[in-house]
Amino acid sequence: MNGPQRMDRPQVYAPSPARAEGAVVRTAEGAVVRTAEGGAVRTAGGAPAHRPIHAPARPAGIPSADIPLAGRAIGAIGAIGAIGAIGALARRAGRMCRTLLPSACALCGRVQAEVVCAACVAEHFAPEPRCPLCALRSPQGRRCLPCRADPPPIDAALTLGDYAPPLDALVLALKRGVALPHARWFAEALADRLADPHAGTPPARPAASYRPWPDLLIPIPLARERLATRGFNQAWEIARPLGRRLGIPSDATVLARRGDAAMQHLLNLNDRLANVQGAFVVTRRAAIEGRHIGIVDDVMTTGATLREAAYVLKAHGAVRITVLCALRTP
Repeated sequence: MNGPQRMDRPQVYAPSPARAEGAVVRTAEGAVVRTAEGGAVRTAGGAPAHRPIHAPARPAGIPSADIPLAGRAIGAIGAIGAIGAIGALARRAGRMCRTLLPSACALCGRVQAEVVCAACVAEHFAPEPRCPLCALRSPQGRRCLPCRADPPPIDAALTLGDYAPPLDALVLALKRGVALPHARWFAEALADRLADPHAGTPPARPAASYRPWPDLLIPIPLARERLATRGFNQAWEIARPLGRRLGIPSDATVLARRGDAAMQHLLNLNDRLANVQGAFVVTRRAAIEGRHIGIVDDVMTTGATLREAAYVLKAHGAVRITVLCALRTP
């Protein structure tokens, strides 16, 4: 008994409206053909081709095996371009907001676009000679007597001005009033000062390891209790925009504080030095080994905290330490 006879269905092809005339496709049989008018796929003989499979034309100079990789590369380039465009748009929007919604100068109250007006910057933040190791005022930018007698593990120190009226109000508003725009302004001012060769002091210890800008920015960490109470680390709020402005990475996790020490501002110099001994720990040696590290803080008072942080970082492989502090106690 003969089995049921199989009847071949006629092959029917429904053209895709999205397929343009002349598009290159590959049939199930492997033949590469081009679409005719209306998007229908035709073989060389003019007959309809069955079950077409799209085969994009290979770009010139790229082997067929590399087409997926090239596509991913082109997509990545497009994504990077989109991110750059978004960043430029965000910066433009920020400038527009400062123009349309001006603020009062934090020092004199004059209504203008920035946290500190240009007149107050010229009056209170003019560069002046300072010790290259501790940022105290020093004639002709030479090392001060304490730094000559007991050189710190700091290779260079940079500050914007003295922590004294009226400038101290900027830091107090940042820490106690959560005036976070002050942190951004400090970061921009530090970046400008670091980039201006006439604004700072010459390198303290020129050596083969000397590099003008740090490779990595690290904020002085807060004690856990203080961080929980304040809700943010003002040094980190300065370090982040500073790194973005300079194109330098920043990391708030490389240096950690061990335990909760007593508040430094309540202690004298000797007690401060004893209070911070062993206060810091490096969490990832590989992140700092062989690198120039920039330590960021809001105020450098006696320098005890920054000295200890620099000592620990160098003990774990840092080759150079630059301190970047917004203000310096005279």
